[in-house]
Amino acid sequence: MLLFLLACIDFYSDPVNTITDTASDLTPSDCSVEVYIPTGILGDDQVLADPHSATLGEAPTPYHIHLGWPSSDLSSSASFLWRTDAETLGSQVQIGPAESFPENAQLVDGYSFLFGGGVIGGGPFRIHETRICGGLTPDTAYQYRVGTEGAWSDPIIFRTPKKPGELSEYRIGLAGDSRGAYTTWGEILAAMDEENVDIILFSGDMVELGANQNEWDAWFGASGDVLARIPFLAAHGNHEFLAQNYFAQFGFPNNEEWFAANYGDLLAISLNDTVRDVNQISSDQVLFLQSTLENTSARWKFVFHHQPAYSTCTRHGSDHELREAWTPIFDEHRVDVVLSGHNHIYERSVPIRDGQERPMGEGTMYIVSGGAGAPLYVESDSEWFGNIANPIEHYIIVDVKNNEAQFTVKDLAGNVIDSFLIPKE
Repeated sequence: MLLFLLACIDFYSDPVNTITDTASDLTPSDCSVEVYIPTGILGDDQVLADPHSATLGEAPTPYHIHLGWPSSDLSSSASFLWRTDAETLGSQVQIGPAESFPENAQLVDGYSFLFGGGVIGGGPFRIHETRICGGLTPDTAYQYRVGTEGAWSDPIIFRTPKKPGELSEYRIGLAGDSRGAYTTWGEILAAMDEENVDIILFSGDMVELGANQNEWDAWFGASGDVLARIPFLAAHGNHEFLAQNYFAQFGFPNNEEWFAANYGDLLAISLNDTVRDVNQISSDQVLFLQSTLENTSARWKFVFHHQPAYSTCTRHGSDHELREAWTPIFDEHRVDVVLSGHNHIYERSVPIRDGQERPMGEGTMYIVSGGAGAPLYVESDSEWFGNIANPIEHYIIVDVKNNEAQFTVKDLAGNVIDSFLIPKE
């Protein structure tokens, strides 16, 4: 897979630097300074993307605008991604504090590149990305527009979270497995937006075939403008197939196959269980997990990946290799929740630590949320770790406070199908 290192771009010189004057002067060490074309292969030779120029094609108006995250610190860094026709090279973001936009806004140059173009899905296609690394102020509303002179999008508002580790209250949306059912995905995303979620975690399998851009167009089209306003973090699913299309259209930290992100006092860790080499599960990601969890002060720790370590659904069942490789680390560092999908069902386990059931709040809760539109799986067995198994389309709302996380699971009609509370000492 690719090493999709993308850039934080220097601001244009401006006597009123309304972004950098009010934010940290430090550029995050995990935020690179240039955009490279993803190939889908980790360690592959890097080719720099096309820098911004005034070139406009026949259809330069930005579409499929969404936020990305070039650093693990979501409070000070962000990237902005969008599509245009293949010939347009104009790649800029105009951004400033929401209350004084556009008077105090600044221009930030970005990059773009072509991707796709194989037998499946047509192409090539152009994606644009502009990054800001360490220049944003935590807990601040920003307004921005993307494109360039003569082809700007409408203005959009998003809010940065509090600093990493800072106690706060927020609402998380959880979902997974939308593949092939993009109307349903749009309904779920709209419902989360209506419930005012602050961040969304997705457990993988967005599309049926990761190399088919027609499906990605349908997925982004169904998303509306929600992902342009609300942070979205995904785990790579087996149906993404490590395709260039996936890595080209998202901007996640680290190598984008596995990464960590800090949202206030939440540490969210995304892992990849669809790998080319099993050592990436048993060695590379084990080392990444250990290092990340040993060096965090986050109060809440959520991990999400695609194929479940614990599942009573017999279609795919539990992945015992993942259970052996990763769950001891979850136990050691007292991970609160592990979210997965793959089995198209809603499940939650009993709290588990050291392979045994524990009281609520004293073990990790394993949740399977594979009900965002993919065909449902109805087969389940009785297992010691199983608590609830319900083959239903659904999404999950998590209200996080300092001493508790309240989970509410809803079907597409808004009916509550499960709820539970995880206490925090």
